[in-house]
Amino acid sequence: MINLLPPNEKRQIIAGRANIILVRYVFILVFGIAFLGLFTLTIYLLITNIKTNAEDTILQNSGKTSSYSSVQAQATVLRSNLTTAKSILDNEISYSSAILRIAQIVPDGVVLNGLSLSSSTFGTPTTITARAKTNAAAVALKDAFQNYPLYFSNVSFQSLNASSNSSDYPIVVVLNVTINKEAAKK
Repeated sequence: MINLLPPNEKRQIIAGRANIILVRYVFILVFGIAFLGLFTLTIYLLITNIKTNAEDTILQNSGKTSSYSSVQAQATVLRSNLTTAKSILDNEISYSSAILRIAQIVPDGVVLNGLSLSSSTFGTPTTITARAKTNAAAVALKDAFQNYPLYFSNVSFQSLNASSNSSDYPIVVVLNVTINKEAAKK
């Protein structure tokens, strides 16, 4: 096939085809921009509607929470009372627990004569008076206190004397012991 068109007309035909393609692209671009604009507007209106609904819900809920303010105040008072009670219970001294711990570690052949417990006794050196059948039982008493460092510390003999007053327990033992506060906890 031989093209007999003059070059000027040939260029005009090619330019016309390019113009048609460009016009199509322009229409597609305008349609795409319009679609994106419409899509953006729809999303904006949807988000605005959701925002309005959320603000209405917040207003309704804040109205409801104001009716619960008395309950919240009671909860705050209860929380502070529980904190106070916890601090009191943490500082509670159970003398019966301390006495039971001491009684459990006293070895055979030893009886306690004197023990004075008060709130100031815990954490400070205290004197424990006991009577023992033998010197070995007296040493066993000292060792028994030393075997519980969580409850008792600074265990030492103050005196260890033989007495003729009691035939069953002739040895008088006086121990210096620091009773820790852990011994008085339940």
